Amino acid sequence: MQIWNTALGVQVGSLIRVAGIDPSMSNFGISRLLLDCDTLELSLEHFRTIQTEPQRGSKKVVRQNSDDLRRAQELYAGFQEELKGCILGFTEVPSGSQHSRSALGFGMSIGVLASSPIPLIEVMPAETKLASVGSQTADKPEIIAWAAALYPDAPWLRYQKDVIRGKKKRKAGELHDDNEHVADSIAVAHAGIRTSQFKQTLALLRAANRNLG
Repeated sequence: MQIWNTALGVQVGSLIRVAGIDPSMSNFGISRLLLDCDTLELSLEHFRTIQTEPQRGSKKVVRQNSDDLRRAQELYAGFQEELKGCILGFTEVPSGSQHSRSALGFGMSIGVLASSPIPLIEVMPAETKLASVGSQTADKPEIIAWAAALYPDAPWLRYQKDVIRGKKKRKAGELHDDNEHVADSIAVAHAGIRTSQFKQTLALLRAANRNLG
């Protein structure tokens, strides 16, 4: 079952709305899915990549730190908007950067995650790859292809013409590399429902559904 931009509330029978999150300073992927607490089937409802661009050009009118603050505010606003109606989220948490700008981006992403109004379950990158493609060495195109095959009716971006970028060659009609972040967010959600932390909360979710039923 695939549901798109419906007016469904949080509670529909045994269905609850959850979020898959792929955080990044420039491309913050979020997917919203409906989870059947009885069967653990996930149905994709909506996805979005929140994109923030640094101010460019020779006529900059704001300082770097002010521009970073503006980008953080854009991420925060989009994040809060996309989590409306969700009761649980699954996310990877950035770590391990040795470069100052990357570290800043990681910190900004973690700060946005910390503002979440709903509980978040952390998923490791290896878990995301295993839950989607089934390999810890899966690359981005493989995860995009997996997500598009699982939800073929979703509005996936595709190349409008043949493109050659270095060693990368993409033909018109092929899935666009810009699907990376939403595909990752979907994979994170599918990995999240396999974690021990989620399994510990599942009984509570089922009990809440019965009480509301």
